[in-house]
Amino acid sequence: MKIAPILFILFFLVIPVYGFADCSKNGTTVVYINGIFGDINSAKADKNNLEKQYKAKVKNQDVDFINGYNESHAWGIDDVISSAIQMYAKSAEDHDFVDILNQVHGDLKTQKILLLGYSQGSFYSNAIYDYLVKNGVDKNSIAVYNVATPADRVAGPEGHPGKYLTSSTDRVVGGVVSGLAKVGAGKPLPANITLAIQKDE
Repeated sequence: MKIAPILFILFFLVIPVYGFADCSKNGTTVVYINGIFGDINSAKADKNNLEKQYKAKVKNQDVDFINGYNESHAWGIDDVISSAIQMYAKSAEDHDFVDILNQVHGDLKTQKILLLGYSQGSFYSNAIYDYLVKNGVDKNSIAVYNVATPADRVAGPEGHPGKYLTSSTDRVVGGVVSGLAKVGAGKPLPANITLAIQKDE
């Protein structure tokens, strides 16, 4: 288990907050945070595909897309363990959380941010929102949208949480994660869409 000590977190996490004030008030940045079992190439490909589809359908082109890369460790075994800990402890402030914040700090150029978490990345998008707001970033400048989320919430201002999309055909969230909720883990948000799965999938 690689949970970062609190002093390590405090030392490394204060750095991004200072730089945030220098970011442009114009434009928006989408931070895509991938799930488990991904490598940097697949995370970049997902981010690039998202950006391509967005820009093909939306007139507002003043949006940057960056990766908040959630690295896999120990052939994904560490990721599975981390995900289970996050479901039970309801905290994602671990070594990957620190790494993602430090990556984003270097690439972030705007004050308006959409944190887009996919699968396990949902735990990190929620945790990053909470961290930034607790450290003085305006809660109205950050939004969270989670996809295929195993988390039991989406971070956001009180009474106005962010949004999510989880399919009823998602067997990981609907099966494995929901099963863990029966033995003490956080219960994932209910499915809110049904996306057909092809036979080869």
